[in-house]
Amino acid sequence: MLIVTFYSYKGGVGRTMALVNCGVELARRGRKVLLVDFDLQAPGLSSFSLLGVSSNAKGIADFVHEFLNTNNAPAVANYISHSPAIHFQSGEVVVMSAGSRAGKSTKQPIEIDWNELYNHRDGFLLLEDLKEQWRTAIEPDYVLIDCQSGHSDIGSICTRQLAELAVLFFLPNEENLQGIRGTVADVRRQSEEQDNKAIQLSYAMSNIPDLDDRDTALNKTLKQFQSYMQPNEPLITIHRNNSISLLNQAVFVLDRPQSRLAEEYRNLTDMIESKNVASRTD
Repeated sequence: MLIVTFYSYKGGVGRTMALVNCGVELARRGRKVLLVDFDLQAPGLSSFSLLGVSSNAKGIADFVHEFLNTNNAPAVANYISHSPAIHFQSGEVVVMSAGSRAGKSTKQPIEIDWNELYNHRDGFLLLEDLKEQWRTAIEPDYVLIDCQSGHSDIGSICTRQLAELAVLFFLPNEENLQGIRGTVADVRRQSEEQDNKAIQLSYAMSNIPDLDDRDTALNKTLKQFQSYMQPNEPLITIHRNNSISLLNQAVFVLDRPQSRLAEEYRNLTDMIESKNVASRTD
């Protein structure tokens, strides 16, 4: 099982779209994939009709609240939704949503006091238990986590405690450069402090428009990003696509497999597979 966190400092870079396409492509290749929506501010996985996840499906927040009410880690299988519309010979996609929104406005975030959970209610151990239950009860080949953007408690949990590989999405501008730089430093420091867990990093320059770059502004900013990367940290480019299919939350690797965007998602999937030792030995 490889746990991969999809993170971006800013929204609007196509992070969730990339995660769903990579998850479906991995399933198409015969893998069992668990998609986890850890964006409690703006959950996105339930908006993909192909996944078949109701906005009232129980998920991360319900799992945590049940623990807070009972002081026992609940069975994670009760918080998983299956995606029956995705049919492959051996591959499968299952989803752990952000949590039920029953009785809540779609604009209302799902609230959890992470400081209270970690400082007074053994939150670290709860999330370690969650990882172990993913491994033993769900048995996925890959766990792909859609992480809330920005610098937050959730961002730290997803990129530093849960992740074995963090894919950092960004637009090449100064704001993203400053935000990603802090996350990279935190992840590398975490890896140094935990001798038994080296968190791998990779990057996705995403939502890039097809524009004339005669003044080389894009290349100049990209070189700044690359100066913070290490030689073993790959960079994938994902271009903007202006297709009306985006409005329908199309899964490009299935609906438009010959498109450039589908090819770039497959490139990202290839990179993720290359980081999985178990996959390389199959």
